[in-house]
Amino acid sequence: MAFAANAQNKLIISGFVFDDQTREPLIGAHIFDNHSRIAVQSNEFGFFSLSVPETSAGNFTVSFIGYQPETIALNQVAKEPKTIYLKPGLAIDEVEVSVRKRVDFVQKKEVGTVKIDPKQVRNMPNLFGEVDLIKALQLTPGIQSGGEGKSNLYVRGGSPDQNLMLLDDVPLYYVAHFGGFLSVFNNDAISDVTMIKGGFPARYGTRLSSVLDIRMKNGNMQKISGQGTVGLLSSKISLEGPVIKGKSSFIISARKNIIPILKLADAGILYNFYDINAKLNYTFSENDRIFFSFYNGDDHVGVRNKEKTDKIKLVNDKSTRWGNLLLALRWNHLFSGKLFSNTTLSFTDYKYRNLYNYQYQNDSLKKETRSKITTGIRDFSLKSDFTWYYSPNYEMRFGFASIVHSFIPNNENYKQSITGKASVDSTYLSNINATEASIYSENNFNLKWMSANIGVRLSGYLLKEQAYYSLEPRVLLNLPITRNLALKYSFSKMNQYVHLLSYSGIGMPSDYWMPTTKNVLPETSCQNSLGIYYGFGEGKYEVSIESYHKTMNNLIAFRPGESLTGKLSDWEQTVENNGRGKSIGLEFFLQKLTGKTTGWVGATLSRAERTFKELNQGKNFPFSSDRLFDGSLVVNHEIRKNIVVSATWTYGTGYPVTVASERYVFNDNEYYNSEVYVYGEINGHRMRDFHRLDLGVNFTKQKSWGERTWTISIFNVYNRKNPYFLYMERETIFKRQDQNGGVGIKAIPGDLHLYQKSLFPFFPSFAYSFKF
Repeated sequence: MAFAANAQNKLIISGFVFDDQTREPLIGAHIFDNHSRIAVQSNEFGFFSLSVPETSAGNFTVSFIGYQPETIALNQVAKEPKTIYLKPGLAIDEVEVSVRKRVDFVQKKEVGTVKIDPKQVRNMPNLFGEVDLIKALQLTPGIQSGGEGKSNLYVRGGSPDQNLMLLDDVPLYYVAHFGGFLSVFNNDAISDVTMIKGGFPARYGTRLSSVLDIRMKNGNMQKISGQGTVGLLSSKISLEGPVIKGKSSFIISARKNIIPILKLADAGILYNFYDINAKLNYTFSENDRIFFSFYNGDDHVGVRNKEKTDKIKLVNDKSTRWGNLLLALRWNHLFSGKLFSNTTLSFTDYKYRNLYNYQYQNDSLKKETRSKITTGIRDFSLKSDFTWYYSPNYEMRFGFASIVHSFIPNNENYKQSITGKASVDSTYLSNINATEASIYSENNFNLKWMSANIGVRLSGYLLKEQAYYSLEPRVLLNLPITRNLALKYSFSKMNQYVHLLSYSGIGMPSDYWMPTTKNVLPETSCQNSLGIYYGFGEGKYEVSIESYHKTMNNLIAFRPGESLTGKLSDWEQTVENNGRGKSIGLEFFLQKLTGKTTGWVGATLSRAERTFKELNQGKNFPFSSDRLFDGSLVVNHEIRKNIVVSATWTYGTGYPVTVASERYVFNDNEYYNSEVYVYGEINGHRMRDFHRLDLGVNFTKQKSWGERTWTISIFNVYNRKNPYFLYMERETIFKRQDQNGGVGIKAIPGDLHLYQKSLFPFFPSFAYSFKF
């Protein structure tokens, strides 16, 4: 911690705040000068800078939820750089309430922001014994899953590709395992989760609808420790500890499905997934730290047919693989007690591959065919962010970023060899390179009657000779009405230069990331948010009511009957562009933060629609995630220190779907009639309402070697048959008829009916966890 005086007779108190036991940075720790009543928070690396009047006497206090506050006398502060370590373990009510009294969510310049504690997620009910922070976020207002069991995030009427998913400040392009039922984020490797739905600071860009900022743990600098879980869906293990005690640490966490669920279910499908998180950090000095982050995850689903006899050998394999690779090197540098910087060099690679292997061999013939179709996107990025702590009433953030995108719409490799014929080996590469760059500035003001974050972001995009530029203003205003009540407003203009096309076809990749081109313009959005925020019960409760209005332009969608099959080189002709989107909503969020019983109640009233000139006769239609009402209840209760029960209940009105409205029958001949279906308005029908209750209980016991926990969860307690998708099927009528003096049965096609497919019934699961 550094201590100095400047020309304006200010004392500058700066430094880092860490956990005393693990040396993990405490993000959002509160630093409070008890004389001037000035307070600041530590940033995402634990750094803070506090300027107080030189006449300030006495002491300042550093505190964090769940930790013992540290009070330091100003005359005891050394001039050389130093760090502050907080010890965990004070009674929860004393710490958390005292912290909330000083700096609470009412005073923050945040709109549409949700923070999730990974420790709280660990206690919530889960499916297959696997906790998932994405599932927890889906229980908060303004966020939809898009369907039963899915790990998608539809935020305030946006689509999943419009979410900026950051792991240690680096984007990931696909964040689901197991066909979308589980996210790629391993809860054991995560230290902090922040979700921004509106009121985006200028440092964030490149997507329209949300920012999910996830920070990995740095690793325990004091001792070797670990934890693990054995569940029905997957098992995982984490290990962390010092490389050089007090200076360098590591963490590595791995997860893999051990039990082949689809094979046990006799589905005829092989499915495997894994992910690995790793991080290494080193402290050169109080002014310089470096961090290396690594993530690699992969899913593999396939069907394998193998036959071998005395005469023939046959292998017929079809499989699909997808996954992310992320590498990041970050450097923190402290120029002075008032200027902090973070520079990140990163690489991220997302690939989706379809593989085919056919082999046939007999006494006279050997034939082998192999093909691989790859789609994906690869980014190289360099960014620097600076924070200048000028005074308690003014703080400036500024920086730049540059990204080199390499789009892979459709790389193909085909090999064939047949006995007696020339071999075939062909490769088609479709890489498209584009460059994206941006600069930004944020200005944080604190006045007596208001506080504000006013910023601007300038972005540019270059593909061959086509260039685009965008000026994106950002405004966040906080108008305090009383100490515990505030009115907040935000405006954000966002820009997105990458597009996602999703298509399900036989033998073809399903997700295609495409660039902005001359004919397909960048997507844009403007969002206004207005909310009222109230804290009561001495910091135990927080309640907010937010309204939002968002418009989106230059959206794209497939034209009716079109696909990318055979048209990847001319994909722009398969989509409708220049689409418009509109979403409005009202969100209610009540949280109980402390005590033996914690949790929240959330509710959303909203509408989301799309408009394309050539779709739905040019009329507005509901977006696929449109829900009039969505509500959730989350409760965690500590029965005893070692027993925690939890419950979640969700309710939502039905999602919109498109169904056939007319049927025509043509008599091709006396034996066969063909049918043609005419589909009505896009998303003109609604599924049934959705609701589900999940329960969980955690039994923890201390052991000589550490701690063990048994988790029992019940998914869908009252066995509600919620709709997963709808399908049409014709009824078959059986009639008796005379046949050559006998009696026979004739099957006659009956009426066409609409049916519902449900996914998960009442489903208990368990998991065993341990720590050492």
